[in-house]
Amino acid sequence: VEGNWQTVYLASSSVEKIKEGSPLRTYFRRIECGKKCKQIYLYFYVKRGAKCQQYEVIGKRKQEFYQAQYEGKTTFMVKMVNEKILLFHYFNKDHRGKVTRVAGILAKAKQLTKDEMTQYMDFVEEIGIEDENVQRVLDTGNDKWAIKLTKL
Repeated sequence: VEGNWQTVYLASSSVEKIKEGSPLRTYFRRIECGKKCKQIYLYFYVKRGAKCQQYEVIGKRKQEFYQAQYEGKTTFMVKMVNEKILLFHYFNKDHRGKVTRVAGILAKAKQLTKDEMTQYMDFVEEIGIEDENVQRVLDTGNDKWAIKLTKL
């Protein structure tokens, strides 16, 4: 799971939460594990207007899921498909108590193969998110962020 990753696609039960400039439109750049992956460190950016803010969020393992504090309480899982693809799914309960489901795919490359895209779309369907709520986010990111975070 550890390494440099970039968000390629996101899907959400609430598209408003992953639209450009929204807090759950996360541009992942790196993931690291603590001892035996009992803690996982997520490094990503979020665009806020013309500025980009870097985040380091620590997830603590609770059985097969991780819990973290980001935009409220977030419970997530990460599944390594192969050395180039990671799927993730999380529930975010915001400060008002609204729960949003998000499913994403992180990759080492900028393009997914047809098979990888099929796997992601099957994953999105499994979680119960509509196909029309899938957004390609890689193209709205910035390569300068990737360079900065890979030097951590």
